[in-house]
Amino acid sequence: MKRQTVILADDHPLILMGLRDMVEKDASFELLGTVSSSTALVSLMRDAEPDMVITDYSMPGDDTYGDGIRMVKYLIRHFPKTKILTMTMMSNPMIISALYDAGVYAVIRKSDDPAEFIAALHILRLGRKYYPPNFQKESKTNERTKFIGERINSLSPKEFEVLRYFIQGKPIMQVALHLNRSIKTVSGQKIAAMHKLNVKTDQELIAFCLETGLFQ
Repeated sequence: MKRQTVILADDHPLILMGLRDMVEKDASFELLGTVSSSTALVSLMRDAEPDMVITDYSMPGDDTYGDGIRMVKYLIRHFPKTKILTMTMMSNPMIISALYDAGVYAVIRKSDDPAEFIAALHILRLGRKYYPPNFQKESKTNERTKFIGERINSLSPKEFEVLRYFIQGKPIMQVALHLNRSIKTVSGQKIAAMHKLNVKTDQELIAFCLETGLFQ
């Protein structure tokens, strides 16, 4: 089997260094490059067309493609042949379920043993998905987790952007200015997002985002 080409993306230099070391030591993989933002990741993917991308769930400070679910969905939509492995500090089953529903091939928690990371890479190399221990058992028995994951995935990229800035404490007028949209448009996108997430008030919206770790 030919070597699988890989790109690494993380905004923490030490984590990126550790991942690079593990990938380069494994003869089954060829590292094409490392980046620290989603914009740089998309640019490199367009040039290199890798077999796999290993990316952090949260890479703040990038307004072009964002991070989290929004970024993952963009990558999967525009690079359908690339297998995505997402790394996260979170253990929230709702977010993990939403990532798999969006189309990622693997989710690895940064607190996991490095052996899990290597195992996931080799399972992806075979064209199969890797699931964290107990994930399948939990997802089959927890309908609430599945339902919430579906609600998160129903958000459009523009609705996701509006919620991100709203949760940061920015008023609708400021969000509209930042996104170069009308106040009416931004307000409508926030209302649509709340409807999809099944929340009725701003307080419920904030509580939902905090509970799920949507923007962490």
